[in-house]
Amino acid sequence: MTDYLELAKSVVGQVSVDDVEAEVIIIESKNTQAKVRNGEIDQLSTSGSIGMGVRVIDNGRTGYAYTSDLSDEGITKTWKAAKSLSAVATEDEYRRLPDPQPVSDEDLEIFDPTFNDVTTAEKLEFLKQVEQAALDYDEKIALTDFCQYGDEMSHTYLVNSKGFAGSYGSTVAFAYLDAVARDEDGQVSATGLGVGVSFKDLDAVAIGQQAGRKALSLLGGKPIKTQKAPVVLDPLVGGQILGAISAALSAEAWQRKRSFLLDRMNQEVGSSMVTLMDNGRLKGGLASAPFDAEGVPTQATRLIDEGILQNLIYDSYSAAKAGTVSTGNATRNGHRGLPGLGASNFYMQPGHKSADEIIKGLDNGLYVLSVMQTGGVDPVTGDCSMSANGLWIENGEIKQAVGGVTIATTLDDFLMNISEVGNDLVQLPFMGSIGVPTLRVDNVMIGGIE
Repeated sequence: MTDYLELAKSVVGQVSVDDVEAEVIIIESKNTQAKVRNGEIDQLSTSGSIGMGVRVIDNGRTGYAYTSDLSDEGITKTWKAAKSLSAVATEDEYRRLPDPQPVSDEDLEIFDPTFNDVTTAEKLEFLKQVEQAALDYDEKIALTDFCQYGDEMSHTYLVNSKGFAGSYGSTVAFAYLDAVARDEDGQVSATGLGVGVSFKDLDAVAIGQQAGRKALSLLGGKPIKTQKAPVVLDPLVGGQILGAISAALSAEAWQRKRSFLLDRMNQEVGSSMVTLMDNGRLKGGLASAPFDAEGVPTQATRLIDEGILQNLIYDSYSAAKAGTVSTGNATRNGHRGLPGLGASNFYMQPGHKSADEIIKGLDNGLYVLSVMQTGGVDPVTGDCSMSANGLWIENGEIKQAVGGVTIATTLDDFLMNISEVGNDLVQLPFMGSIGVPTLRVDNVMIGGIE
């Protein structure tokens, strides 16, 4: 069995001569993808792959090449190609490998050693149970769509010529579906989702019932009058907005002047309920790792603390340009590409109230369960507009389904008007990982009928 960490060290040793910096990453992965429709297997694939990427930096000039051929000949061709590319690249004084730092050996609980014990048959039976749980929720749940399961087990090996060498394993499993509720007046769909670092984290009945319950509650929704009112956002909805905010808190976005938060460091940008974190060391986090895609130790970074903007996320390049240090936020999409800057586990610090308690505290407002990106959410301008379906609340009680409306605000107003944060933090596998609880946001424009 090949020792891939030693192999990466060997390649670095061959490349890093004459003051040339070299980095080698090897990623080995195995995954399963499956779809179910009407209780039958609609799609099934299992695959495994291994690949190597070689980055060469010669006086600020970067070359990169990759391969899935790990024979001696294939590896030699790859690093020579990277070296040749660096010779003709444009020089950038900020392009350099990070100096090595100690990496904690704390168990981040991101690898399930029993992952391979789950058979394909068990995964398929699980997915059928997800679909059936949605269909069994109520007779008005007519069908399901996008009933899918996926998982991945991967091992990452990273070595560079500055003296860094490290490896780690990670696992993830997820399942989701749309349940479609139908009656004589029409139909509506809603999503159920489950995700975790282990197959054992997934609950088939809970995922299916979540989709069925939401879809059934939205059935027969009608527009309401156009008005400004509080909204309560389901985590799947809030996550789409937080994803844009995470992009606006990137040092790269600031350096390119593409953030609605530009030049507001140490200023109040949200209500006192808003604390936003990026934590690459979150135990059990979907995007947790002991080190980032460049070998920099991951960390917890408090970006907004009780409404005050305190920090951005950095990789080594953006940190060098800003004259600061990396926050361990270099990311990589496999071995085929160069590292870039991105969020890890980005989340809103949860509060103490349940979603039901937040709803009961509302005199009038809209509980938003699903949205479509019509106007979209723009991290540059801060514009935020989406079509929405949900439930109208009066005196703390749900009164009727609402459909065919839009909700519109700005990301500035969104942050400033968050008045309640729930205790039901949900990790969503978007842009690394977005973590969001139920949120109450006041003074949102709801576009309906006049």
